[in-house]
Amino acid sequence: PKTSLDELDAFRASLAKCSKSGLHNPLKNPERYLMYGDVSAKVALELRKPEVADFFARLIQRVVPKSYPQAMGEVTISRVFMENFSGDQVRFL
Repeated sequence: PKTSLDELDAFRASLAKCSKSGLHNPLKNPERYLMYGDVSAKVALELRKPEVADFFARLIQRVVPKSYPQAMGEVTISRVFMENFSGDQVRFL
């Protein structure tokens, strides 16, 4: 749309409220470490469910020419990574 100069003030005011950096940076926003760890642990927990793992294995098969055991191996490796990452590995982001 064609925005006039009069309409820009609302956008400028909104931009001024947002921080320029650090919103998602764990070094500037330390509670993000805990949140990323919790999210990773929940993902790993869900991937332990057979029906969820099967869903993702079939999903992988739709986009990559792999057999079911190969696709399930990808899901397993991703789950193990998430389990490991949910600990103190988040600090290595």
